[in-house]
Order: sequence, then structure tokens, then C-alpha cells
Amino acid sequence: MKMRMVIGCHSYLLAEGIKKLLTTEESVEIVGIFDEATDLEEIIKLDPDIVLVDFKLFRTIPESSFNNKVKFLLISDCSWTMEHERQIPDLILKGVFGILSGDADSGILKEALKIVHAGELWLDSKIIKNILCQTHIEKNPDLTKKEKEIVSFICQGYRNKDIAQKLDISEQTVKSHCNRIYKKMGVTDRLQLALYTHRLWPGSF
Repeated sequence: MKMRMVIGCHSYLLAEGIKKLLTTEESVEIVGIFDEATDLEEIIKLDPDIVLVDFKLFRTIPESSFNNKVKFLLISDCSWTMEHERQIPDLILKGVFGILSGDADSGILKEALKIVHAGELWLDSKIIKNILCQTHIEKNPDLTKKEKEIVSFICQGYRNKDIAQKLDISEQTVKSHCNRIYKKMGVTDRLQLALYTHRLWPGSF
């Protein structure tokens, strides 16, 4: 089944260029392109699987428009900063499944589309490298059995509420465990925790 895709750029001409680049891809169906003058609600009515959008345009989308009905693949640009990399967990909650570097080529774009369409997270290698360099990592964090269980659930994408139900503990207790885990591992959020966990213990979770 083809992936239904919408392309959004602050420059309509750029969106048309990306559309032309992907016209030869049999697995992709471009159902629309848009710019700053288009309401996201109108885009969602096109029922796309993926919205490929540059970060400058993405930032203009009202908070009320995000409803997790669509997967976003962002193209970082000159407006993307290190501070935005710290906001990646919040972007994921808004439906962002992937972030491409502004200098990514067509091969990387096509690979990212396949990954995102499959429901997996795509982060450009440069962005991952930057995140990994932002925070000190303890080489051998001393986690308790309970903390390791919680890390495992976090890496599988479970929220605190779900983890609390699975472990039969309060949500506040899960939050307390998470704070201790972050401190032990030298991270500040769930995304960094997942990245560092796979780096420290590849294949463990």
C-alpha cells in the first residue's frame, strides 16, 4: 500500500521541488502540498500518512491543531537550534516521528520516509550526535532492579501512568524513580534516556 504524503514548506516552490523529486517513487503518493497560508485542519482532511514539513513552517502551526492523527517528518533549517534539540521529546508528543538535517540528500529522505511510515522514530545522525554530546553519561550507572524495569518500559514507549499500572505502584512513585534514574545516568528526559540506554546496553531492552 502506498504511503499518502503531504509536503509543506514556507516556500511553495521548494515544496514543488520535493514533490518532483519523489514522483518516481512507486511507494509514495503525494496528495497535496502547502505553505504558510494553509490551515493544518485542511491538510488532515486529505488523510495523509506523513506530513513532510520544514521546521520554519512547522513552528507556525497552532498548538491546538496537533491531534496525533498524522505523522510529521521535519526538515531542520536555519531556524533549528541546539535549544530545539532539547525540545525533541515535546515534538514527539505532537506527532513528530522524524527529523532530517537540512543537508540530507534524497537517499536519506527516502529512507526516513520508510522508517516513519513504519511507525518508527527517525533522527538524523548529526542530531543524535549533538544530543549525545550535550550531557555527561555515567559509564556504569548503578540501577536497582525496579529502576531497570522502569527503564525497560520507558524504552518501549510506555508513559508513567502505564508503568504505574504494570508495576502496581503510584504514578508519583514512578516519577520519583525516573528522577533518580535521570540523575544516575546524567540525562534530562526520556528521549536521552532511551538513546543512552541503547548506547550503553545495546540489545538489552
